Amino acid sequence: MFKEANYFTYLGYRLFGESIRKKAENYYDLEKKLRQAMISMPPEMYIATAKMLSIFFAIVGLILGLFLAIVLIYFVHLPKTLIPILMPENIYSVWINIRKFVLAGVLIVVLTVAFYIFGRFLFSIYPSTIISDRKSKIDRVLPHAITFMYSLSRGGMNLIEIFRSLSNYYEVYSEVAREAARIVRDMEVLGKDLRSVLAEAVELSPSENFREFLHGLITVIDSGGDISRYLEERADFYLERARQEQKNFLEFLGLMAESYITAFVAGPLFLIIIQTVMVVMGQGNLTALYAVIYLVIPVGSFFFAMVIKLLTPTEEGEPPKLREKFTYLRIPHSGTKDENEEKMINKLRKKVKSWQFRKALKHPLRPIKQKPVYAFVFSVPLGLAFIAYGMRIYPFYRSIDWVFKIDDYVFIGLIIMLLPFVVFYELKMKSARKVLRLTPIFLNKLASANESGMPIYRAIAMIAKTDTTPLKKEISKIKADLDWGISLNDALVRFANRLKVFELTRTVALLNEALKSTGNVTEVLMISAKDASNAELLRKERQSNMFMYVIIIYISFFVFIGIVYIITTTFLTTLAQSAAKVASSGAHINMLRGINVKTYKNIFMHASIFQGFFGGLVAGVMGEGSLSSGVKHSLIMLIIAYLLFTVFIH
Repeated sequence: MFKEANYFTYLGYRLFGESIRKKAENYYDLEKKLRQAMISMPPEMYIATAKMLSIFFAIVGLILGLFLAIVLIYFVHLPKTLIPILMPENIYSVWINIRKFVLAGVLIVVLTVAFYIFGRFLFSIYPSTIISDRKSKIDRVLPHAITFMYSLSRGGMNLIEIFRSLSNYYEVYSEVAREAARIVRDMEVLGKDLRSVLAEAVELSPSENFREFLHGLITVIDSGGDISRYLEERADFYLERARQEQKNFLEFLGLMAESYITAFVAGPLFLIIIQTVMVVMGQGNLTALYAVIYLVIPVGSFFFAMVIKLLTPTEEGEPPKLREKFTYLRIPHSGTKDENEEKMINKLRKKVKSWQFRKALKHPLRPIKQKPVYAFVFSVPLGLAFIAYGMRIYPFYRSIDWVFKIDDYVFIGLIIMLLPFVVFYELKMKSARKVLRLTPIFLNKLASANESGMPIYRAIAMIAKTDTTPLKKEISKIKADLDWGISLNDALVRFANRLKVFELTRTVALLNEALKSTGNVTEVLMISAKDASNAELLRKERQSNMFMYVIIIYISFFVFIGIVYIITTTFLTTLAQSAAKVASSGAHINMLRGINVKTYKNIFMHASIFQGFFGGLVAGVMGEGSLSSGVKHSLIMLIIAYLLFTVFIH
């Protein structure tokens, strides 16, 4: 939204700034919240912006109200008994003539005021939302950030330089790096001393864990204690706290899994059975059954998955790309480019583009392997084309029977859309898990070789020859970069940028920055290996515990389709036969209505497919914290449900 001042905020400040400044003493709490959220504007300007946005929302509400008022006046017929209050005849006749205009006016006023209040409400909760988001991000990376500081401290770097180095890695350490950047800015720009800046950071940080850490750091500085020892102890402490918080989250997931099964598996199943019996008994209609299958199951399960996703502490977006020290070929020239130099540069650019084009032709699937979402560029048109083919065979007509004819093409088209993405995504995740498992082993090997007196270059060359793990190819590329004269730091950066894994990127950032500050490579490698091992241990603990909830979702799905299968093949068939016998005997029973088994079979197939598809998304966010990971579960359950009803039920 509005994190920095812009034309909109300046306009609001010019209009309302004078009246807002008169009440400046009321905005102390707001100012603190803005600084905690790192919203770069004073409270007076923020309130002026809130008023401007609220007025904008009110105008939108006014326009919407006018449109609805016109519809009400010219197109809506109101019953005469709209307000059941007795009136004198003369007043009642006037009311009949003006009631539409009165209601239209009320509608306009209500919408305008409601939209204005909504705009003010958004701005009132916005800082708290940003603060909560920053708190979770700080707590998530704090153990690794403190390990980063500890490794630099062991190399002899002073605390100010440590904070400066940390502030340069926002892509890796997110909001902790921003807190460090604020500390450095206050010292270098505002001229404050380190202790005062740390004390102020304690007041402004949204994270209780980070405030505790800074409190302890101030105490160590005041007492002249060993900062390196303190950082080492805090890194272990917050790692253990992260493990405990992860355990609490897993217990919370257990509660959510039980809630999901009750609300969106057992509940809809119970309603489906009740509604089916009521329809057969002639006491109900199919509308309620349609509502459960086509609304409650898909919409409820999807929003449940989104809630779990929002509450799951995972890394966001793509892994950051680290910067190399030297990223281009420098061509010396004296101030201005001559004609020969310009031709040489253009020739070099053409060769690079030609090489990139040949590389793309040689490996056409590489972009999809790196970003599996690109698979949708091809799979979605194919799936839609298959659905369109089905609609051409069965042209649309207004009946539920048309849906039952076209649904095969829709479900197969959905499989066509999802299958390529699932394949490439799982290949990428398999590669990432392999890298995470082997990186600590590689760093420990390097540390052991270096500790025995072997230079880091020879250690990498030796590991490249003797290593038998799947990481050997990447280690050989590091050796090749070193052979070509690239620095160790840049070779490691290229290693991380090629593999694109969050934890590896963080480990390489730690390793590179620590190597700049110390010649004790062995200790730096051991610290980096420990950080990578801790991250891998936490990931494995989370994965092994969360996998149980994936099994629970699968069991609930199989129970659901099993019961639906029994209802379709046994219960409905028996009722249909009973109704047919009653009809053939000439008797008439009002409570037993003839049913179309084929119609119910199609309805229950849709229920099972929706249950499996959206339950798969829930399994993904519960098992791996990702909707993308849930697509494979959705695809598996969709195929199982579809095959069950098309192959085994006739």
